[in-house]
Amino acid sequence: MRAAALAGAIIAASLTGSLAAAQPAFAGGPVVQVASLTVSPLSGNATADSTFLSSIATNVGAPAGARASGATFIFQGDVSRGPIASMRTVSTPGTYGTFGLDGQPGFADRSTVAANNYVSNLELDAPELGLTTGIVELRYYWSASATGPDAATDPYLQIAIDWNASTGAWSVLPPPVDTTVSLAASSSGSTVTLDASIKDAATGLVDTSAPGPVTFIENSAIIVGIAEVVAGHAVLVLTGVSDGPHTYRADYDSSNFYTHVGSSSGDASVNVGGQGGGTNVTTSVAAGAGGGVLTLTGVPASVALGAATLNAGTLNASGTLNAVVTDSRQLDFPAWSLTGQIADFKSGTKVLSGKYLGWTPSVTGAPNSVAGAVVLPAPGSVSGLTTVSTLATGAPNNVEVSNVSALLQLKAPKNTPAGDYSAVLTLTLI
Repeated sequence: MRAAALAGAIIAASLTGSLAAAQPAFAGGPVVQVASLTVSPLSGNATADSTFLSSIATNVGAPAGARASGATFIFQGDVSRGPIASMRTVSTPGTYGTFGLDGQPGFADRSTVAANNYVSNLELDAPELGLTTGIVELRYYWSASATGPDAATDPYLQIAIDWNASTGAWSVLPPPVDTTVSLAASSSGSTVTLDASIKDAATGLVDTSAPGPVTFIENSAIIVGIAEVVAGHAVLVLTGVSDGPHTYRADYDSSNFYTHVGSSSGDASVNVGGQGGGTNVTTSVAAGAGGGVLTLTGVPASVALGAATLNAGTLNASGTLNAVVTDSRQLDFPAWSLTGQIADFKSGTKVLSGKYLGWTPSVTGAPNSVAGAVVLPAPGSVSGLTTVSTLATGAPNNVEVSNVSALLQLKAPKNTPAGDYSAVLTLTLI
């Protein structure tokens, strides 16, 4: 995720402590500490309610060097609209609450003093605030100055509020969605298609509501294009790409950090213009059902089997497929299975059945992982790898890293027409 270049200092804040500390905010600078700001109620109406807030609390105290005073301000469009509570100092009576100026978490409500202006002293429709319909920020400042905070430099906690100036209705926005990016790269001739899928990190599902652009980068340095996210996908088509291997990354920049947090994909590689006994490998990973993650990495963009040679009546070629399965899920999660299936080999209009490809799986590095059964190429088996075949299986055991490999063996009929054949081998981890 690319960082936003903004001004000031911030203590990252959340509605109820669940918002990530790295959430982008109006103010940049160092994140002082993971912190949260909690208010009640979470919604209301400025024209009907007698007070704006009933309580306000922090789960941390003011950082050292910022314990002389505190204040609560309303911002809109990164512009201060003024205070919405009385300024707090070290001499503010304890009957009104605690405000973190002693370095401890703060809490203030109206249970002791109903007219507690240190919680809030204005409604959002107050003329002096001049708020318009849209998102506003409530910022809870701490300062080294006894006369009040410097909005540009002093640390603060913040929550975002959806405000309707016409009706007076307001509600605290929920934490933004953490995202991940899955990047698929494919080629046809000199054309490369890059498809970035924006997913909800919690569910692993494509988030069709994610807003903003995706920047596509080659070799971690060269920006090759930018595409807007539409229905959870950003697609970029590159033409005239030079022959050879190319490696790309996708950076998602949320255009609304109140709803979505940006993220970056891993690398995706593709060979352009190459031919031979290689396989274009794709992977699909099912989302886990709980804590931890199950991931498949290390799959090469292609596996070269080399030139086939005649031996014992068949044209033989071989190569090695490697992959890494990392399982950090909880121990009561279901076992995983890594399977593969090959499509038919093609060379122009000529077709060689994928049943003539088999494999010999192996696994190292994880005691709970087991290699799949050997699949012989036809006629040693009926279908070879054209039917879904198990490469490896395993079960959660704290954090397990399984190094999976398979010796791929092609035994084609000796009367197979000459040509440079390729086929897609699809690996699926569930």
